[in-house]
Amino acid sequence: MFLYTREAHPGEHFPAHTSIEQKVQHARQFIDRYGIQRPVLVDDLTGTLHRKYGMLPNMTYIMSAAGRILFRSDWTDPPTIEAAVEYIQSARARRRSGLRLKPFFAEFVGYRWTDDPAFQAGLHVAGPQAVSDFAEAMERWSTGVPLKGGITIEE
Repeated sequence: MFLYTREAHPGEHFPAHTSIEQKVQHARQFIDRYGIQRPVLVDDLTGTLHRKYGMLPNMTYIMSAAGRILFRSDWTDPPTIEAAVEYIQSARARRRSGLRLKPFFAEFVGYRWTDDPAFQAGLHVAGPQAVSDFAEAMERWSTGVPLKGGITIEE
């Protein structure tokens, strides 16, 4: 499922949410624009779930039916998610075959493909303010000035 949390780059056409009704309307427009097929949940106006799960704009979690986090990524990258799903399914198959498996924590740096023209097109959908805010943030970031939360560029 997809958790709709907030407008990552609000603008004149899709401003920061001021009511739950507006947030639900934005979520419906998101579903229609991108042809989302999976269930979409809408976080409350204060972002309770978004805060609980890391507050980044495009995170992915794979959770067990019992609610255990099996995979977490701070960015949604389809090839990485596919690899994680395959690994989880393989581990479950090995367990079903009788192998005794114990969980462990693993971490790796993923690399995702970026489509800057598509991203910029999305900013334009939100409105001119989103475009200029993002450009200003990237200018600050490139000079080493921290963004919200103290994030700076690391090479």
